[in-house]
Formats: sequence, structure tokens, C-alpha cells
Amino acid sequence: MRRTTLRHAGPAARMLFFSEVAATPESHEAKPAAVPGYPPKVRIEWVVAATRVVLAAGALLAFAVDPQERIRYALAMYVIGWYLVYSLGMLALVWTPWRFARGWDVAVHLFDFGAFSLLMLVTQAATSPFFMCFLFLLVCGTLRWQLRGTLWTAAATMVVYAAISLYAVQVLRMAGFDLSTFVIRMVYLTVITILLAFVSAHQFRFQKEIARLAAWPRRISRDARDVVEEVLAQSSALLEAPRLVIVWHEPADGGLNIAWHAKGAAEWVQEAETRYDPLVTAAFERRSFQASDAARDSGRVLVLMPGGFRRRDGSPINEVLRARFDMHAVQSWPLEGELIRGRMFCLDKSRMQIDDLVLGELVARLAVSRLDNLYMLARLRDAAALEERVRVARDLHDSLLQSQAGAALQLLAARRLLDRDPVAARERLKDVQDQLERGELDMRSFIRDLRPAPRRARDKPAMDLIAGLEELRSRVERQWEIRVDMRIHQGVDDVPHPVRDDVYRLVQEALVNAARHAEASVIRVALSVADSELQLEIADDGRGFPFRGTYDLARLNQMNEGPVTLKERVAQLAGDLTLRSMETGTALRMRVPFAHPTD
Repeated sequence: MRRTTLRHAGPAARMLFFSEVAATPESHEAKPAAVPGYPPKVRIEWVVAATRVVLAAGALLAFAVDPQERIRYALAMYVIGWYLVYSLGMLALVWTPWRFARGWDVAVHLFDFGAFSLLMLVTQAATSPFFMCFLFLLVCGTLRWQLRGTLWTAAATMVVYAAISLYAVQVLRMAGFDLSTFVIRMVYLTVITILLAFVSAHQFRFQKEIARLAAWPRRISRDARDVVEEVLAQSSALLEAPRLVIVWHEPADGGLNIAWHAKGAAEWVQEAETRYDPLVTAAFERRSFQASDAARDSGRVLVLMPGGFRRRDGSPINEVLRARFDMHAVQSWPLEGELIRGRMFCLDKSRMQIDDLVLGELVARLAVSRLDNLYMLARLRDAAALEERVRVARDLHDSLLQSQAGAALQLLAARRLLDRDPVAARERLKDVQDQLERGELDMRSFIRDLRPAPRRARDKPAMDLIAGLEELRSRVERQWEIRVDMRIHQGVDDVPHPVRDDVYRLVQEALVNAARHAEASVIRVALSVADSELQLEIADDGRGFPFRGTYDLARLNQMNEGPVTLKERVAQLAGDLTLRSMETGTALRMRVPFAHPTD
């Protein structure tokens, strides 16, 4: 068993406070008085502005259908008309994202207070039919400032309503004041304030959960300990868990990982034992559940099902795992990712609520995605390293190995010529020397390209493909005493720079294979370009492959036949290869697509 003590893993997540313009990172431990800025202010102001237009238009419509009311409340119609114009203007302002000045919402709220107070004052004050406009103000206060806005707006509404009623009776000497109506409306205000307070508390909790979920860090870390620490800290903070345990199976060797978080510290152990399998009983696999006491054999367990919550009785957790962490009050969620399988356990919450299971499923998905990324990155690194090793091996085969094989044959020929033709032998040795020097330069360039370097240092000049192929033709003819007929059609110069080296390696490998293995005397090479595609045809008069017939790349791979390096290079370039093997030689046709430089 390997045990890892992680660094301090207290709440370290950040809360994002959204706004209509930018997001400002803050500590994820929001103070109770702080309100997460979600939904964005512009969305709230748009809802308020649209509702204000509907309210003003509805009031005018009510006057329009009743001629007597138009005469009775002529001044009120004038006020509502201007208020509708104001409402349309406000709606136009908030139609698009807007950077609101400091105190914008307070100023608009106070203006609405003044407009509605004036409207009530000119329409019978305490018994005014426009009392409902104050309810609109209560809703606006709740949307803008949650519980605080509800309470302050309600208190101000009651004071203003009482002041208007008193002013109308004592100063304006209005008749028709009804004390019972006044009291009933005050009771209505109180009841609606209480209802909106509950709504605002629910809204605040929902906003806090959304903001914390959105604040989960998106950084990529290669250190497994950092990732596990992050998952533990973030999950504990989101679930408000006194203790959190995460258990998952190692994707590679099937080992078991157990990580837990308690009192600001985290630990992680890796075990090979299977004594915890299964983590939960079969009835609760792949289900989220909540148990008031997991130690009881007949305890009550609430299970989150697709159709809602279901109640079952029993002990849901593996007894060895339960005893190890002394699990009693527990909430648990499955971890099911691309590579990860396991469970998350939230322990010892004093007040467990069933809606926490829904939030926990979102947290579990975020947690498993982070763990999945950890192992996927490791696999990608391994795959990249393997691909790079294959590429290096292929390049060494096409350059150094082929060059050394040619040099060995040249030395053998020179040794045979030493006695009967010393001059020709010296010429051979001179060719070998030139070849070895060229091979040394190629190896130095190859090693230099493997080293990490700044971007500007990597921008080496592109090779001259035609000149390189001509030099290759001459060298193969000298080394192998074979004739190479090379035809390069117009347009080959348009081959993009990144593809030129691959094309050169394709020709080099095909030429050396024909000269070395096919015992050919003549090799014909033709290169042409058509429709952003390079076509390469190589034919020899040798003995061909052991098999006969015409085969494409897929068929050759299925048969496990044909030139291995050529097949790998063509596949890497997303090209195609056709091989025709005959008693009189071999014909290869390769097509390599590329993007034209002007595209």
C-alpha cells in the first residue's frame, strides 16, 4: 500500500462573480451577505424593464375600455402615459449588454417608488387600485438584491403607503378612507414579503451553487497529487462536507485508490487489495443515495432514480469500507467516466437534504472528469512518446541505416578492387568517405532537430526537393551500380515545405529497397502534381515480392506484407499506396495529398 499525504487541502476554490461585462475571481467562501452575481445584472434589468412596460401598458388599456374611469382619473392617465414612455426608453437601454453605472439599480428603484407614490396619491391614496404596483416593486427588489432587497423594499413600501394615506386624509382632506382596507393591504404586504423572502433564500442558494460549480478550476496539471487535492477540496466545498471520501479503480492495473478530506487536510492511498469490492451492494450500484445511518442493517436509504426518489431498507456500503471510515450519515454518488470507475462519499453532514443528491451528481461528474483528464493526459504522453520513438526509428532507418548499408557494400567492392585496379578502388573509397561525411552531417542535423529550441530557431530553410532528389539519384547509381531514370514533372516545386522531407524519404526508401532487395538494374521514378496531390510512381525490373498481384494499402496491412516503412509514411501522410508485384519487377504508386500554399 502506498500512502500519500497531500498538501493542505482546505477550501481553495474560487467563486466567480459573473457580471454582464467581466467575471471577477473571488474566494469561493462567499460571506453570507455577499450575493453571487448570477444571473447577470443585464438579464435582471431586462426582465424588470419588460415587466414595467407590460404594467404601464396594461394600466392604460384598463382606462381605455372604461370611459368613466378616463374622466375620473384624467390626471392619472397623464402620469401613466409618461411612465409608459419612460418604460419603453428603459427597455431600449437594457436591450443589449450594458455596463451599468454604480447605483443604477438603486436610482431606477427609487424613481419607480416616486412614480407609483404619485400615481396612488392622485387616485384615492389608501384605496387606490394602483396599490398592486408596489407588489411589482417588491419583486424587483427581490430580483436585484435577494432577501435584503425584499425586506428593505417591503419596509419602505409600508412607510410610503402609510404616509400617502395620512397625507391624503390630513392635508388633502380626501374622503373615502377605509381603515379596514388599509389594514388588509398592510397584511397583504406582510404575507407577500414573507413569501418573497423564502423565494429569495432559495434563489440565493441556487446562485451560490451555480457560481461554485462554474468556479471549478480549469487548469491542467501533470502532478497527480495536485489533481487529487483539487478534486477533494472542490468537492468538499461544494457539498459542504465535513468529511469526503473518494474511491476509484486504477485504469491501468486495476489497483484501488482511496482519497479522503477532513478538517482541511487530505490523504491519498493506493492499494492492491480487493477487499472493498464491491463498494456498495448491488441494489445501489450506479445510483446516488442517502442513508441516515449506514451502519444499520435495516436502515432507511433514499435512492435517486430517473423518475424521482425511492425508499429502500438495508445497509448500502461495503462493511469493511464503512468500518474503516466509520460511516453513519452518508450521501454517495457513482463516479463513471471514460476511464474512471468508483464512488464519492459525503460523511457526517448534520442536515442532509435529498436535493443535495442532485447537486452531488453534478459535483461527481466534474470530479470524475478531472480524474479522467489526469489519466488521459498520461496516456496521451505515453502515446506521443511511442509515436516519436517510431518516427525516430523510421528516420534512422531511412537515413543512417541505408547510408551505412551502402557504405558497407562500397567497402566490399573497394577491397575486391585493391589488387587488380587500385585506381578504381581509391575512387570507391573516396565515395565511401563522402558518404560517411554526408551521413555525419545528416545525423548532426537530425540530433539538432530533436533538441527543444525556441520557435525562431526551429524555422530552418526548406529543402530544395528537386535538387535533393537529383543528388539522391546520383548517389544511388554510384553506390549500387544501377541506373535510375527520374522524371520530375512541372509543379513539384509547389509541394509545401513540411511535406518535402517526407516525399524525399519516400523516394529514398523505395530506391534503396529496389536496389538492395530486388536485384534490379533499372529503376524508373516519376513525380507529378495534380489537384493538390503528389503522385509518385516507382518501378523496377527486379524479381518482385514473394507474392504476386496488385494490392492497396489496406490489403497489404491486412496481409502483413509489403514495404513496412513506406506503408507507415504513406499512412502518416493520409495518402494511399498501390503495389503491383510481378515476376518482371515491382511497380509502386503512391498518392500524398497536401494543401496548396495559396489555399
